[in-house]
Amino acid sequence: MGNETAKLLKDVQRSRPLVFLMNKGKAAGVFMDVDEYERLLELLEFHQTILAAEAEADRGEVIAHEQLEEESKEWVKQATRRKSTRSNGQKRRNGR
Repeated sequence: MGNETAKLLKDVQRSRPLVFLMNKGKAAGVFMDVDEYERLLELLEFHQTILAAEAEADRGEVIAHEQLEEESKEWVKQATRRKSTRSNGQKRRNGR
């Protein structure tokens, strides 16, 4: 890693969440802390989920709260069974 890159990395890790890279007076890129980058990705994913849900609602693709509740309970039961089955198989393979 070059000296300039190492200095930028230290600056970002120490105090600045973002460093804008300029080329001929125009923003050409962004140098940022990995934690900040991952936080922004999560925020973007959440925002996209909200937009998709709003579009579904606009198209009338909605279900009643009671139906959602029932489907959620069934999903949790199935997920719990799958997890239990996997962990039992793991225990048998490990001799426990």
